Amino acid sequence: AKTLYEQALHESPDDADLHLNYGYLLECHARNQLRQAVAHYERAIELNPSGIKAHYHLIGARAGLREPEIPIALYEQRLASASDDLDSYRLLAAAYLAGHEHEKARRVIEAGLALAPDDAQLIENRGDVRAGTGDPEGALADWRRSRELEPETLSSVYSSAFLLEREGRLMEAMDAWHTIIDWAEARGYALDSVWPKQELERLRREMANETSVPPTS
Repeated sequence: AKTLYEQALHESPDDADLHLNYGYLLECHARNQLRQAVAHYERAIELNPSGIKAHYHLIGARAGLREPEIPIALYEQRLASASDDLDSYRLLAAAYLAGHEHEKARRVIEAGLALAPDDAQLIENRGDVRAGTGDPEGALADWRRSRELEPETLSSVYSSAFLLEREGRLMEAMDAWHTIIDWAEARGYALDSVWPKQELERLRREMANETSVPPTS
């Protein structure tokens, strides 16, 4: 079916129904593959329960399937049975954020930070909550603090770049992309710098377009 749709679109590129139906086919394929990914992440967790990375991937895959309630229930239970385990706070906060339950995420983050006030992951998550609830300055401050605590982790810098662009602060967004590029190049990670360079160039073009538009009277 995929091949037939591609052939049909090549012959009729402006057929709306073809685009609709082919898009749905691709969506079905994507969901099926996500479910396969979920099965592998769950198996990885069974084999290595302390491997935290698989837990985060599981949260993301379930969110992609519009099933955030499944990991939320899982990590609520985990935290209830291990209230002194910092990873349980981090995972439940991530699960709440994936489900857009910002207030619940905030409460869990505050409880975790009461145990570990300088935990970089929870501070970054607090920034995610603030970004999602209309507090960009608070989000940027948290992400800066998280990066200070974990200089080798760039997720907060990526988040800052996206937020700054949404806020229309393109120069600052470009500075964030420069930070990511410099970090990657300093470590010889050439591939890791390809997409950030593309994003930086895109913002440069946007700024050039803005400055070339004549002012309206």
